[in-house]
Amino acid sequence: MDFQRQTLKTPGAVSSLCWSGDALVDPVGGLVRYHLDGTSFDPCVRYSFRFDRAVMSPDGRYSVLYESLGTTGLLLDGTRVVRQLTRDFYHADTHDHPVALHTLPSGRTLLAHCPESYCVVELEDAATGERLTKRDNTPVDIFHSRLQFSPDGRYLASAGWIWHPVDAASVFDVARALEEPASLDSAALMDGVEGGIFLLSVAFGAKDTLVSVRIEESSDDARFFLGTYSLTEKKVLSEVELEEPAGPLMVVDAEHVVDFFQHPKLVSRSTGRVVQRWEDLDTGKALGSIRRHLPAQPHFAMDAANRRFAVGTASGIEVITLAAQ
Repeated sequence: MDFQRQTLKTPGAVSSLCWSGDALVDPVGGLVRYHLDGTSFDPCVRYSFRFDRAVMSPDGRYSVLYESLGTTGLLLDGTRVVRQLTRDFYHADTHDHPVALHTLPSGRTLLAHCPESYCVVELEDAATGERLTKRDNTPVDIFHSRLQFSPDGRYLASAGWIWHPVDAASVFDVARALEEPASLDSAALMDGVEGGIFLLSVAFGAKDTLVSVRIEESSDDARFFLGTYSLTEKKVLSEVELEEPAGPLMVVDAEHVVDFFQHPKLVSRSTGRVVQRWEDLDTGKALGSIRRHLPAQPHFAMDAANRRFAVGTASGIEVITLAAQ
């Protein structure tokens, strides 16, 4: 597959990385904006804390700065501090901080996070802090992590873990959760794949599909599988063994995904084989959400809608745009 590569120069290594339209933003570094035409804008604001990751709402208005292996977060509206956030301390130093933002067609932005319990996802109104999913039922015992909304906001996915530890994913219907908050405490949408157990990572594909990496471990080796699952039919549509271990994913199209384990790799969804790799770009050694034992994760950002991703380096940002088929 053809691709274009562009280098954006930065004063130093970025402190976080998010896409916002055709620009790359470093919220932790003061919401500095790097445009693809080579220009940049620095609002000259800094947030004096050990934040090391960030997420932004699709409309670019809200962002959350957070400690990836800590409890503290900060919600911003532009550069203005809206409120401080926190998550459950229990094993917070083990797995990625669960937080995501999505802007609804109405203009309301939803904040998804786990403010009180590691196993309870809450949806809040980002602007007001109103808790939209109050309930008192017993949740499924899962450590939520790596929350992400589907591009249309219909679904919310969590790729975390359960004891022993075992990686596990959950997916929730957002509209249903706002009407029936208790639906956030079950894994009903993942019934067709053993409740999402052994899924290392997930990414939303076309329509109602979820693309995932599944692991099978034995006493002497591990095998990795790339699967496509229908959230409406609750069944696996396809699965192929991967030739190499895989972690975080970006769905490119019906034929390819990009895997970000160690370095970006373009992988065929039909054969599981790597067809293109960018070995000079470091994207870390994380496979699942548990990464306390690993070096700090390098900064990279995915823009699946525009078939591109960006990776921070010591002195810039490398942008890879994949050609449309």
